[in-house]
Amino acid sequence: MKHTTFALLAIISLLGVTIAAAATRPQYGGDLRVEMRERVNSMDPRDWNIEDTPDQMLDLVFERLFRLDDAGKPEPALGSLYSVSDNNTVWQFQLRSGVKFHDGTPLTAAEAATVLQSEIDPAEWVITNSGNLITFNCKVARVCLADLEERLATGHTYIFHAAQNTVYGTGPFRIVQWTPQKRLQLAASENHWGGRPFVDRIDITLGVNSQQLIVDLQLRKADVIELAPNLSRRADDAVGSRVWASAPVELYAMEFNAKKTSEHSAEISRALSFAIDRSVIANALLQGRGEPAGSLLPQWLSGYSFLFPTTQDLAQAKQLRAQVSGPVQLALVYDGNDPSAGIIAERVVLNAKDAGIVVSARPLRGTAADRDADLSLARLRFSTPDPKEALHEALQRFGAAPDIDANSPQRGTPEQRYIVERTALEGGGVIPLVFVPELYLLAAQVRDWMPPRWGGWRLEDVWLESGQRTTAENSKP
Repeated sequence: MKHTTFALLAIISLLGVTIAAAATRPQYGGDLRVEMRERVNSMDPRDWNIEDTPDQMLDLVFERLFRLDDAGKPEPALGSLYSVSDNNTVWQFQLRSGVKFHDGTPLTAAEAATVLQSEIDPAEWVITNSGNLITFNCKVARVCLADLEERLATGHTYIFHAAQNTVYGTGPFRIVQWTPQKRLQLAASENHWGGRPFVDRIDITLGVNSQQLIVDLQLRKADVIELAPNLSRRADDAVGSRVWASAPVELYAMEFNAKKTSEHSAEISRALSFAIDRSVIANALLQGRGEPAGSLLPQWLSGYSFLFPTTQDLAQAKQLRAQVSGPVQLALVYDGNDPSAGIIAERVVLNAKDAGIVVSARPLRGTAADRDADLSLARLRFSTPDPKEALHEALQRFGAAPDIDANSPQRGTPEQRYIVERTALEGGGVIPLVFVPELYLLAAQVRDWMPPRWGGWRLEDVWLESGQRTTAENSKP
C-alpha cells in the first residue's frame, strides 16, 4: 500500500509539473487588441516623422539592416557587417538571403541600396550594390561614422518595396487594413525570417479617449492600452491587469515661437523656467510617473542631467521678470488629445502668474492662430538609447543648435554633450519641463511583453495565454 501510495503521489506530482509547464508555454493563435490615444496619419516609412508616427508601429511591418538588442547595441536584421575601411569611409554590408517582401517580391541588394539612398543624403554617403553586398562610400569627412551600424538601426533607414501605390515591408506582420487615424489591422507573416509571430492578428484602434481606454480593458474589449501618466492610479482598479513602464523616454518642453522673439525673450524664458514647479508636475499631476526635467536628455541617457537645475525659484523668477517693463502676456498652445499636456499647461499658467507673467493656454485648433502663439507645449519621444543620437533628435526637433553638425565630435563624450546641451538651452528657445515613461496597461492573458528599457514594441514575441477568443469577445461595440 505504501509503495502504491508513493507511486500515485509521484504521478500526480509529475502531472502537476507537466500541466504547469503547458500552461506557461507560449501558444500560437489569437488576436491581440491594442488601443491607443495617438492618431497616426501614415504607415508609409517615407512619411516617418518622430512627432507623428510612433516607430513601434512601423517596426511591426518594416525592418532595417540592423536593429537594437536589449542592451541598445546594433545586431543584424536584414543585413550584417561585411567589412569597413580603417578610416570609416567605406562600409560594406551583406544582405540576408531568402527574404521576401509581403507581396512576395524578393528583397535584393539593388532595391535596398536604392531605398537607403533615398533616405540618406547622397552628398554625405553614396550607396551602391554588387551582388549581395551594399556599399556605403563616405563623401564628407566629418560624417564618416565609427557607428554607422547604430545609425542604420534607427530613424529614416527602413527598407521597403513600393508597388501600385502600396508600400510593402519584410517585418513580422503584414498590413491587412489601414484607416488613417482610426485603425490598423495586421496579420502574422507566416514566412518571416525570424520565425512566425505567436499571435495570428493584431488589431490596433487609434484615437481612443484616455478614459475610455481603461474602461475598454476592464470590459475585456482590449488586451493592451496606452496609459496616460496622469491616469496611472486608475490602473489599480483594473483587476488582473498590470502596468508596464519604460525608462523616462518622453520629454515635455515649452518651445518659444522663433518668429516672435524680442529683446527680452531671454529674460522672459529664464523667468518662466524658474517659476515652474516641476516637482508638482512630476509627482502630483503625473502621479509619480514623471521626472523633473531641466535638460533635454534624461539622466539614464546622459549621465549629467542632474547638473541642470529643476527646482522652482520664485524669487529669481520675479527678479528676472522685473527686468522687463510693462505687461508680459504669452499664448500657450498644446495638444488637446493628450490629457497630460492639458494639466501640465494649466500648471504652467498658475506658476507663471505667481512670477508676474500672464500665460493663457488653449488646445491646438489647427488654424493659423496656432502658428502665431508665443509658446507651444511639445512632446518628444526618444527613439534610441544612444545619447549622441538622442541629443541629435532633441536639437533637431527644437532647432536649438543648427550650427552644430549631427555627427560632430563635440558630442563624443558626456562632458562634450553636456556643453552642447547647456549652450543650446542658454538660448532660451526651449524650456524642459518633465520626462515621462512609456506606459501600457496589460490584460492578464498577455504574456511575454518584453520591450527594451527605452520602450517600443516587440509584439512578435507576445502570446495570449487564453488562445483564441470567442466571437463575442472579438466583436466591437
